[in-house]
Amino acid sequence: MTQVLDLPATATAVSFTARPLAADFARRVRAGGPDDFGRPGRHLISQGGEPVRDQLRRVGAGERLILCSYHAVPLPGIFAETGPVYISAEEPAPRVWRDELPPGYFNRTFALRAYNRADEIIESTLVEPDAAPEKIRAWLARPEVAYLHARFAGHGCYACRFDRA
Repeated sequence: MTQVLDLPATATAVSFTARPLAADFARRVRAGGPDDFGRPGRHLISQGGEPVRDQLRRVGAGERLILCSYHAVPLPGIFAETGPVYISAEEPAPRVWRDELPPGYFNRTFALRAYNRADEIIESTLVEPDAAPEKIRAWLARPEVAYLHARFAGHGCYACRFDRA
C-alpha cells in the first residue's frame, strides 16, 4: 500500500550513505567460508555488467566473481530474507558513498524499502535513479524509519543499504 507523505521541512537536509554489504561477510566467503545458507560460494568469470555488492559497482567482462547467498535482513525476523549476490573475488578498497548513488550501479528503476527498528518493511516503492536521492532523504527524515534497502527490480536481489549519514 502506498501512502502520501507529508514531509518535514528538513527532509532535504538529511544526509545519507550508500553502504556495501558487510565486509566481514565478504572476507569470510572469499576465504572459502560458508555464505549465509552455510554453503561455499560459486566462483565465476563475469560476462560484464554484474553488480558486485561489496564494491557497489558493475564489473567488466572477465573479472572473477563469487555468487553466494546473503541475509540482507537478519534472522529470525518475519521479514528476514536470504538471496543471491555477487561479490568480487578480489578484496575491495573500503568505500561509502555519501548523498549520492554509486556511479553506474543503478542503471534503471529499482525498488526501495524502508525498515523500522524491528527490521519490518514499513514502506516500499519503485524509483528511478535520478529521483532516488530525494526519496532516500525524505524517508530517512521520518523518525520511524531505521534504514533503507535497495533491490534490483528485475530479479528482486539485494543491492545495498542506505543509512543516515
